[in-house]
Amino acid sequence: MSVYTAILIGLIYWISASRVWYGFSIFRMPIVLAPIMGLIFNDMQNALIIGATIQMIYIGSIAPGGNPPADEGLAACIAIPVALTTHMAPEIAITLAIPLGVLGVAIENIRKTLNTTFMHMADKYAEKGDVKGIARCATIYPVLLAFPMRFLPVFIACLYGSEAIQAFLNVLPQWILNGLSVAGNILPALGIATTMIVIGKKQYLPLFIIGFFMVTYFKLSTIAIAIFGLCAIVFALWNQSTSKEA
Repeated sequence: MSVYTAILIGLIYWISASRVWYGFSIFRMPIVLAPIMGLIFNDMQNALIIGATIQMIYIGSIAPGGNPPADEGLAACIAIPVALTTHMAPEIAITLAIPLGVLGVAIENIRKTLNTTFMHMADKYAEKGDVKGIARCATIYPVLLAFPMRFLPVFIACLYGSEAIQAFLNVLPQWILNGLSVAGNILPALGIATTMIVIGKKQYLPLFIIGFFMVTYFKLSTIAIAIFGLCAIVFALWNQSTSKEA
């Protein structure tokens, strides 16, 4: 991977993880970052397959108290480029993404700890009545501090990681690769199970099971799944409104 490509991916992660406004956090999702990686490496199909597979792990992930259990953005920005350059199977890319997501949480906790400095700076600006200074402490300074912490890990991993991982994969025996593939196939199922727990309402579980088996046995396309899902949601909402009126 070239230096310019590694720089570009590092910048993409920094921008996606900055969360300048609340809705911007969606750009940290692997399924959103995957098309960007596909354009960079001119391999849209494999990028989407890998990104969607990684997304399945975090599909039911929540951030209680603003503390996410994993950094899916860091996992995607390293695992997808490395998998594309080394022609790694999506199942094995998942096993690479898991520890990267955990590493991202550690980096994020360090960033939050260092950000407390800006809180004290904002207090001093507040005593002076400097509104612009408070605004800088809440926006500009944290983003600039996060740049080296978010850019450098992705840049280094993308620049040197693909060759190192490829050399590592070349020396691994086939039974280990098979084991990683099996583990990678299990992890998306855990993501779906987490989603079922998050739903937490027994009356919705039959719809979930019906949808799963419809997709499995009837080989429905994504568009068909979306249409059936939308109809199920509208029907459920209509039943709820009808019961409340009664």
